Amino acid sequence: MNKLNCFGRPAAVLLILILLLSLSSPVYALLSETEYKLISDMVYSYRTLPDASQKQIRQDLASLKSINPSLGKTWEELMEYWMYVNNDLVLHYDVLPDGLPEDDSLCITVLGYQLLPNGSMDEELIGRCSVALRCAERYPKAFIAVTGGGTAMMHPDLTEAGQMADWLMEHGISKDRIIVEDNSQTTAENALFTYRLLKEIPQIRAIAIVTSDYHVSLGCLLFQEQFLLSSYVEGENRFSVFTNAAFHQESLMSFTPRNQALDVWMLSETILNS
Repeated sequence: MNKLNCFGRPAAVLLILILLLSLSSPVYALLSETEYKLISDMVYSYRTLPDASQKQIRQDLASLKSINPSLGKTWEELMEYWMYVNNDLVLHYDVLPDGLPEDDSLCITVLGYQLLPNGSMDEELIGRCSVALRCAERYPKAFIAVTGGGTAMMHPDLTEAGQMADWLMEHGISKDRIIVEDNSQTTAENALFTYRLLKEIPQIRAIAIVTSDYHVSLGCLLFQEQFLLSSYVEGENRFSVFTNAAFHQESLMSFTPRNQALDVWMLSETILNS
């Protein structure tokens, strides 16, 4: 989901991030003050100077691993993945690539987009659904998760996920393949709430993100963060973002480390305080 709170934030929101990252007392229930400071330093360093922060991040990770090896390893994986989505992530347009699991361990996860005031889907959301349909046909045993809450100004009862599910069923996808997450309002909540549903389906392991091309990096990042940090908290390393399928959308939107950092920070705070 890419609402206004995921892009084009005013300067005041960036100030909030700076204030959060400069707090002297821990906000994480599961972390010591030292662990908290090391994590906040890494997030702030990469947000501020993504191309010149490697040395500082390595130092912080070494310090974190020395006091909490498991947490340090988790954040090492997360920071590596964060850099990966911004530097090396390959977009697969229109359909998922070959080589993914052919059984129901795969879940194609479609991220929502704000509904029109009358409750119908915007052309961009229809485009994402069209890509998801091709992916579902390419992998006919995969689950399809649709995620997004009520965003129609005149019809608050209608949700992005509900409209996507209806569209997919109208185009031949069986209802029993579809997982509906219809409470989220942000991309971070897409990840958080979808994760809670996926946990109830034991065979699912591999996640493929479907969204607009400019939004793939943020979507993959936040879902992988959800899986990594939840694994640290719960002790079960089960899910991973395998790949993506992108809908081509002409847009001025982009998600750089500066734009991504607040979502990364707030999602980690939510998970580690749960």
